[in-house]
Amino acid sequence: MLDYVLPDFSTIKKGFIKPREEMVFSGKYKTGEQILRLTNERFAVPEIVFHPSDIGIQEMGIPEAVVFSIQNLPEEMQPHFFKNIVLTGGNTLFPGFRDRVYSDVRCLTPTDFEMSVVQSDNPITYAWEGGKLLSENDDFENMVVTRDEYEEHGHSICEEKFDV
Repeated sequence: MLDYVLPDFSTIKKGFIKPREEMVFSGKYKTGEQILRLTNERFAVPEIVFHPSDIGIQEMGIPEAVVFSIQNLPEEMQPHFFKNIVLTGGNTLFPGFRDRVYSDVRCLTPTDFEMSVVQSDNPITYAWEGGKLLSENDDFENMVVTRDEYEEHGHSICEEKFDV
C-alpha cells in the first residue's frame, strides 16, 4: 500500500509517494494534501494490457496480438519475426514488462521457433526515431505512396508499388 500525494500546482508541482513512516493508517491526514491511496491498482492497471477481458473488453492482450500478427504472415517469414519482436511505447517501461511479454508469447509460439523480445533504451521515442531514419533513406520516395498517387490510382497503386 502506498499513499500518493497529488500535485496541486500552486505549492506542489509534482506528486510524490509519502514515505511509509509518514503514512496515516487510521483517520485522515491533517496536512490538507490530497492523498490517493494505492493498493492493488498498481498491479491491476498494467495487467489490463495482457488480459483486457478482466475489465470486460473482449480483445486480445499484447501477447496474443503479437502471435496473431506474426501467424498472419507467410509461413517462411514467421521464424524471422519471432526472433525480432521489438517493444516500443511508454507501457513497456512497466517493471518486468519485457520478461512478461517474452514468457507469454513463448507459451503461444511453436517450440521449434527461436524467439527474442527486445526493448530499446528509449522506448517512448524509438518508433519516431525509426521513422526519422527511414525518411532520411535515399530510397524513401520509392517506399511510400503519396496522397495524390492514391487518389489517382486507388489501392491498386499499393499492390503495384509494394508487390502485394
